[in-house]
Amino acid sequence: MLVLGPMKEMEQLTMENIWIILLPKIPTNRSSYLQSIGAVLLLCALAAGFFVLFKGQPSAVVSMLARSGFTAAFALIFVSEIGDKTFFIAALLAMQYQKALVLLGSMAALSLMTIVSVIIGRVFQSVPAQFQTTLPIGEYAAVALLAFFGFKSIKDALALPDSSSGNLEGNSESGELAEAEELVKEKVSKKLISPLEVVWKSFSLVFFAEWGDRSMLATIALGAAQSPLGVASGAIAGHLIATVFAILGGAFLAKYLSEKLVGLLGGVLFLLFAAATLFGVF
Repeated sequence: MLVLGPMKEMEQLTMENIWIILLPKIPTNRSSYLQSIGAVLLLCALAAGFFVLFKGQPSAVVSMLARSGFTAAFALIFVSEIGDKTFFIAALLAMQYQKALVLLGSMAALSLMTIVSVIIGRVFQSVPAQFQTTLPIGEYAAVALLAFFGFKSIKDALALPDSSSGNLEGNSESGELAEAEELVKEKVSKKLISPLEVVWKSFSLVFFAEWGDRSMLATIALGAAQSPLGVASGAIAGHLIATVFAILGGAFLAKYLSEKLVGLLGGVLFLLFAAATLFGVF
């Protein structure tokens, strides 16, 4: 009887250890845990919806995205936003406050700006109705705007000194990073405590910094020439990926991305999509 007692206790401890190993560890922050589960379920639901909608044919999804302007909007916005002022604003705010709140405020501003830009593009296309039967004014204006930004991006990139070709952070004294730092210091003079304050400050800083920016005008141009739904969804997706990169590793990317390379790549993409719009590829 004296031997059985310790053996039973050892057996109980062993079973408890086994259950601890087998059961998944739930994070102490239950809200973030539930948000992660919800995000995964949402992605699964979207994937299933696409599969059912297009009867399980991935090529149909790719073809639809290409025709709608999704691909053009996604590529242009993503490349334009890397190293942009709003990119660094999101990165700087994420270093001080909760990343999820900064992402929420930034994406609300960028999504609203995208929708407004697409609406402006559609209105611009529908204004000269008397010319629509003979001359596609909206498409030609979109081509001109995309080509202008393409040549300007290449010209600005080639004009950069060799010292700024190393990384985005190397030209921080006079570049987008310096402007973002100055704006954040000026507008965020006191520590934000409420989550609503963080969301609102992120929204307002990104929205007004994005107004009149190259990516906004590019969205207007694409919205005038392509499907508004495709352009809006592609642009928002491009903003989302770029903003996530900024929030998670903006400082790291600034050290290793070449400003000249980003400018040249963006300019070439603008010219490619200008030619594609001109010849009716999309």
